[in-house]
Amino acid sequence: MDISHKLVVKDNALIDASFNLSLVEQRIMLMAIVSSREVINLSESTPIEIRVSDYIDQFKASGNNIYKIIKDAAITLKRREFSYLDRYKGLDGYSTVNWVNKATYLPNEGMIVLYFSKEVVELTSMLSEQFTRYYLHQVSKFKSKYSIRLYEILVKWISIGKTPKYETANLRSKLGVDDNEYTTMSNFKKNVLNKALDEINTHSNLTVTCEQYKNGRIVSGFQFFFNVKNSELFHLKPNDDIRELTEKQIILFAKKLAYDQTFASQYAEPGEEYSNLEQRLRKKLCDYTFLQENIDHLQRLGLQNKS
Repeated sequence: MDISHKLVVKDNALIDASFNLSLVEQRIMLMAIVSSREVINLSESTPIEIRVSDYIDQFKASGNNIYKIIKDAAITLKRREFSYLDRYKGLDGYSTVNWVNKATYLPNEGMIVLYFSKEVVELTSMLSEQFTRYYLHQVSKFKSKYSIRLYEILVKWISIGKTPKYETANLRSKLGVDDNEYTTMSNFKKNVLNKALDEINTHSNLTVTCEQYKNGRIVSGFQFFFNVKNSELFHLKPNDDIRELTEKQIILFAKKLAYDQTFASQYAEPGEEYSNLEQRLRKKLCDYTFLQENIDHLQRLGLQNKS
């Protein structure tokens, strides 16, 4: 797959989750999420293969111990958890779950194999009406684990160019800063926030500024404002028919395609329910290649050409 088409897609519940993964662990999970998008019926028993050579190529990693680093990260991923806003009997609550159920390292193949937890399967493939997507190469040059998390938080608000105000404790939790880390505001800003902002401004498609808020002399929160350097999600040739679909368009045309007999008769799996096909199409409609392959169906169902 061309690097420009390695698309990370997460339900916003996962974007808003609280977790603390190392830089290597985050990179591995992002590669696994990208790879899983090629799986038609993703489940807890689906093996997701990540080759060390692909990791090295994607992140320009080097060092004699890179294989051991990735092996160790795969082992620790099995123990890692995240907390996210969930529902139980119609009530809001916070669930804490594992990222993966199983992690296997094959030393002779230079490969790790991950098996997503049920919740990760749901939050990366069975997307709700609110989800966030970005290209993997936008975060590939980051050297701080906090840069990836802040970038994801920003991209969630890409349509309006600013985030809500985050209380300091809430922002620390989302970025994966433990209570005993960078306990003074000066250390937090120097080692976490400013480093992340510098990397995002230098290596991604965003230009970001930050405004802090105080309660007396105490910094109580932060808000981020940003512009997109390149407004097109896809790098298209001038004669391409369409650009990306918006989230509303993805939801609309996933339903239209799922219930369109002409399309569904060709694309649906034997016995597949309409609702399952619709969920699967939400994921596929994020891909430029799929859009181009099915442009005739989309235009027949009402999608307009780019202006």
